[in-house]
Amino acid sequence: MWELWAAPILDYLTERREARAAATLEVIQTVMRLLYYQDGLYLTVPGDIRRAIVKWAYQYLKDGAAPFPFAGSMGSDSYQFTVDFERDTFLKENVNIHADMGAYNAAHNTEKASRRTAKRFADLTGDRWTTAELRAQGFTDRNIKTFCKDGLIKKLYQGRYQRIFV
Repeated sequence: MWELWAAPILDYLTERREARAAATLEVIQTVMRLLYYQDGLYLTVPGDIRRAIVKWAYQYLKDGAAPFPFAGSMGSDSYQFTVDFERDTFLKENVNIHADMGAYNAAHNTEKASRRTAKRFADLTGDRWTTAELRAQGFTDRNIKTFCKDGLIKKLYQGRYQRIFV
C-alpha cells in the first residue's frame, strides 16, 4: 500500500520543512533512499512514478500541503528469495580493461577514420588536380595528406595529385 510506504517519506519531509533545511538536494536524495529502501525492503518503481514523487517532494517542501500523488495498491507483489552464495554466485576474473580497451579503441578508431575518409573522398571530382583545385572543392591540406596516406590519391610532384584507380 502506498500509504504505508509513503508515511516515513512524509514524516521526513515534514521534519525537514519545519527545520527549514537549506540543503534541498540532500533532502531529495534522502527521499529517494526512503522511496527505494525501507525496513529491509526494496521497492522498484518505473521512471514516471519516480519523477512524479520527486516533483511532489519539491512541492511538499515548498508549501507543506501537496498530497502524496499515489494511493491504494502499489500494483506489485511481495517477493522473497534466498541467495545461496556457494551455489548461485561465482567469482569472475578481474581483468585490467584499460589495455584491452586501448587496443579496441585503436582498431575501432582506425576503422572509423577509414570510413570517414572514404565518405569524404566520394565527394572528390576529377582524376588530376593541383592543390588549389582540391582546396576549391573544399578539401584541406589535412584531407589531402590523409588521401595520400590512405592510397586514394598519389602526389605526382609539388602541388600535383592524381587519383589512384584500384
